[in-house]
Amino acid sequence: MKQSVIFFLLIFLCTTIHCSAQNYHKQFDHLKIEDGLSDATVGSILQDANGFMWFGTFKGLNRFDGYQIKKYVYDKGSNKGPNDNMISSLIQDKEGFIWVGYNNKGVSCFDPTLETFQHYQPNESTTSLISNGTVNCLFEDTEQNLWIGTEDGVSVVQKDRTSSIKYINNGQGINGSSVYDIVEDKWNRIWLATNNRKLSMYNKNTKEFSEIEYTDLALEALEDNEKKNLWIFNDTLLYVCSNGGGLAEYNLLSGKYNTFIEENNGPSSNNIRDIIQVDNKLWLANDGAGLDIFDVNTKTFENISNSKVDPQSISSNVIWSLYKDKQENVWLGCYLQGVDKYDPRKNFFSQITNDPCSSSSIPNKPVLSIYNDSQKNLWVGSDWGGLHKMIQDHQFEHYDIDGKVTNKDVYDVVKCIDEDKFGNLIVGTYSEGLRIYQKGNRDYKHIKRNIKDKGLPSNHIWSILTDSKGITWLGTLGGGIGQYDPVSKECKTLELEYITAAQHLVYHIYEDSKSNIWFSTDGGVVIYERDKDQWNYELLKPLIKENHNISYVKSVYEDKLKHMWMATASGLVKYLPESKEFKTLDETDGIAQLPLLNIISDNLGNLIIISKQYISKLRLSDEKIVSFHIPNNSFNYNSAAKNEKGEILVGGTEGITLCNPIFLEENSQRPPVFITGFDIFNEPQLPNDSTSVLSKSVIETKTITLDYWQSVFNFKYCAINFTETDRNQYAYQLEGFDKNWNFVGDRRLASYTNLDPGKYTFKVMASNNHGIWNKEGASIDVIIKGPFWYSNWFRLFAILICLLLFYLLHRVRMMNVKKKFALERIQADREQIKIQNNTLEKELDETKSELTNITISHLHKNQSLQQIKAKLEQMSVNFGSTEKRKIKNLVREIDKESENHSYWDEFEHEFNKSHNNFLERFKHEYPDLSKRELRICAYLRMDLDNQEIGTLMNISIRTVETARYRIRKKIGLEQRKSLSKMINRF
Repeated sequence: MKQSVIFFLLIFLCTTIHCSAQNYHKQFDHLKIEDGLSDATVGSILQDANGFMWFGTFKGLNRFDGYQIKKYVYDKGSNKGPNDNMISSLIQDKEGFIWVGYNNKGVSCFDPTLETFQHYQPNESTTSLISNGTVNCLFEDTEQNLWIGTEDGVSVVQKDRTSSIKYINNGQGINGSSVYDIVEDKWNRIWLATNNRKLSMYNKNTKEFSEIEYTDLALEALEDNEKKNLWIFNDTLLYVCSNGGGLAEYNLLSGKYNTFIEENNGPSSNNIRDIIQVDNKLWLANDGAGLDIFDVNTKTFENISNSKVDPQSISSNVIWSLYKDKQENVWLGCYLQGVDKYDPRKNFFSQITNDPCSSSSIPNKPVLSIYNDSQKNLWVGSDWGGLHKMIQDHQFEHYDIDGKVTNKDVYDVVKCIDEDKFGNLIVGTYSEGLRIYQKGNRDYKHIKRNIKDKGLPSNHIWSILTDSKGITWLGTLGGGIGQYDPVSKECKTLELEYITAAQHLVYHIYEDSKSNIWFSTDGGVVIYERDKDQWNYELLKPLIKENHNISYVKSVYEDKLKHMWMATASGLVKYLPESKEFKTLDETDGIAQLPLLNIISDNLGNLIIISKQYISKLRLSDEKIVSFHIPNNSFNYNSAAKNEKGEILVGGTEGITLCNPIFLEENSQRPPVFITGFDIFNEPQLPNDSTSVLSKSVIETKTITLDYWQSVFNFKYCAINFTETDRNQYAYQLEGFDKNWNFVGDRRLASYTNLDPGKYTFKVMASNNHGIWNKEGASIDVIIKGPFWYSNWFRLFAILICLLLFYLLHRVRMMNVKKKFALERIQADREQIKIQNNTLEKELDETKSELTNITISHLHKNQSLQQIKAKLEQMSVNFGSTEKRKIKNLVREIDKESENHSYWDEFEHEFNKSHNNFLERFKHEYPDLSKRELRICAYLRMDLDNQEIGTLMNISIRTVETARYRIRKKIGLEQRKSLSKMINRF
C-alpha cells in the first residue's frame, strides 16, 4: 500500500512538473548566412533518408550535417547544381531521389548517389512531366506517384518517372488553376489546396474529383485563397491555412468544420504560411506574427515571437516553412533570417536575465547567490548589484544596503544569503562583512570587522549556514570559520587547528543527517563532528596526497543513501562514512567539465552537479552521469538552489539558468554515421569530376581503388545528431594498418600517407552528445594498387630475367674460369717460353760471344799478318830478285791466309744463328747484292767500322767505302739515311 501511495505521488509530481515545464520559454538555435547558408530566406525544408537537412533558399540548395553546409547553386548548362536558385519546394521519394521545385523553371531530380541533377523543363508537349514552370508543392502518394502542384494545375508523375497525367481546371478536373499543397488521407483520397475557395478532393478508387467546403468564411479576396497549406492530424482532422483564411479544421469522418481567425481569439495572424504537427499540437508559421502553437484539445493558441533582447528567441516573425525531423527537432525557415531550430531536449532550460527595458528585471550583473527563505521567497545576490527578491516570474524588487526597496543602482557584492533561527535574513558580502535584516520590519544591522571589533573572522563572507541546532556558521575568505549569535547579534572567530592555510578559505557549509557540519575549503574539507564535539581536518588527506586537485572543494552534499559527495577540482569524491571508503569520478566517468562548483539534489534524490558551463545529473541507482551544455551562461560556485516546484536555479555571469531536472534525460538515439568526404592530396574527390577516383557519392561508395602514387588521402565523416552537435565523439580505424581504434574526440578528419599496396577497410563510429555510441558506424574498403613491378606478369618477367641473369652469370663465371684456366695455361706457357727464351738468349749470348770471339780472333790474326806483310814488302826493297821472288810468294801466302774461307763459313753460320738468318733474309730482300757486299752488311750489323771491316776482309778502307756506296744504291737507301741504322733495323 505504501509503495502504491509513493508511486502515485511520484506520478502526480511528474505530471505537475511536466505541466509547469510546458510553459517554459521556448529557445531556438540559429543558422545564418555567416554559418554557411547561401541565402537568408528559406522557403522549404527537408530531411533526407540519411538524416541530412536540406534547405531550399532563393540562392540555391543547401545540405546541412550539423557542422557545415554544402551548397548546390545554379550553374548554367551544368547538372552539378539546380536548374534555378529560386527553390519553392522539396521532397524525397521512396527511391531516395530528391525532387526540387522552382518558382520559375519546373522541377529537377537530384540523384544523391551520383550527386547530379536531372532537369525537367515545362512545355506543352504530352511527353513532358509538367506544363507550367511555377511549382508550388511536391507530394508522393502511397503508390509512389509524384504529384507536382503548379500555377496551371497538377501533374501526376507515374512511378517509373517517365510519364505523367496532367489535371487542370477545365470543369472535369481540379477546381482551381493553382495548386498550393497536397495531402493523402487513410481512405485513399488526395486533398488539393487550390486558389478556389473550396478544396479539391481526388478519390483514387473512383478516379474522380470533387469539391469540399471546409470553412464558413467568405474568402472573397483572391489573396485569401492563396498559399494554402494542409495537414492531417491523427488521421481524423484536416487543417487548412492560407494567406487570409486563418486556420480551418475539417473533420474527415463527419465532414464538419470550424474556422479560427485572428479576430476571434484565433491565431496571431490570418496569414499562415505553413503547418506541422508536434506531439499533439499544431505549429503554425505566421507571415508577420511569429509562431503559433495550437492545442487541438483545448482549441487555444500560444504565440512565440521575436524578442530583440533575447538572443534565443525566434529570429523573425516572418516564417515561411516548418519541418520536424526524426529527432523531434523543429526547423523554421525564416524570411531574411535563415533557419531556426527548436530542440525539445534542451528546451527545459530557461534564462532569467536582465531586460534593459524593464527596471524590475534582474540587473545585468553576475549572480553570486540564490536562496529560498522560509516564507518561500526567492532571494538573489549579485556582483556589485546588491540584493534582490523575486516578486513574480522574472520580476524583482531591488534592495539597498539598508534593506529598503530601491530603483537605484546598488554597489554591493552579495556572496551568500541565509536566515538565522529567528527568520532574520543574513547576507554575507565581499569586503563589507555581514548584513542582518530583521524579520518583518526589516530593521538593518551591519557587522564589520575593524580594529575595535575583531569578532568577525573576515569581512569577506563567502558562505552562511544556520544548522538544525540554530547555530549560524560563517565561512570566510582567508579568515576561516566563525559563528553568528542571533541573540546577542555578535560574531566570533573559532580558534581552530587548521593543518594548512588553504583551510582558511571556506566556500560552502553543509549539515549532514547526523548534524555534522562540513566546510568546503581549498585545503580539503573541515568537519565538525557534533557527537564527538571535535574537528576533523584530514578526511581527504590520503586522496590529496595522490591528487592535489582534490584539495579544492567547492561543495558538499549528502544523498538519500547517507553517502557524502564532494565537488572538487578533480571531479566528484564519494565518501561512505560507515566503511570509510572513497570513490572518485572524473571526466572518464562522464563528467563533462572540471572543476565542479555545486552539488544539489532533485526531488527524486538524483544529484545535480554544476560546473562552469554544464549542468549534469547523476543517477544514484547506477551513477550514470548525463550532462547538458549551457552556452549562454557561466556559473559561479555556491550559487545553486531548488525552488518549491523542484526546479533547479543556478546563478552565473548572465543571470540565472532554470531547469526542471526531471527532464534531464539521456539522449538515447544512436546517431547515424556517414563518410562524407574523400580527398587525395587535399583535393576533394567528386563523382561528377572526370579526374576523380569516385564514380558515385562517397556516402554510397563501398570500395575505393587507388594507384600506388596516390599516397596521401583523407576521410571526412560526421554523425547526424542535431542536439549539442559539437559534443559528438568519434573513433576510427583503418583495418590492415591501425592495430587499435583511434579515439579522436570531436575531430572529423582521418589522414593516411604512404600505405603499402593492399586492401584496407576504413571504419568510423560515433557517439551522440551523451556518449551513446553507434558502434556499427560506417565503413569503406580501400584498395591500393601496387606499381607495375608488383604485378604477376612483372614478377614472372623478373623471375625470367633473374634466371637469365643467373644463366649469364653462370656463363660468365664459367668463361672466367676458363679464362683463368687459359690465363694460367698461357702464364705457364709464358713461363715455359720465358725459360726457353732465357735458354735461347743464353745460347744466343753464347753464340754472339763465340761470334765475337771468332771475329776478334780473325781480326787480330789479319792485323798481325798485315803487319808481317808490310815489313816483308819493306825488306824486299833491299833484296835481290831471288829473295824478292821468295818474299812475294810469302806475301801471297799471307794474303791467302787473310782470306781464309773456312773462317767465313764458320762466321756465316754463327752470324745467321744469332741474327735470325739475317744474311738469307737480306739476300732475299735485295738479291742484287754480292757475297762480299752481304759480308760487309753483316759486319755493319755488328757495328764494325770501315777499318775493322777492311782488315777482316783484307781490303782497303777505300774499297770498303766504295762497297758501302754500291750497297746503298742497290738497296735504294736515300743519301741522308744511315746504312748502319737501316741494316740494324732490318
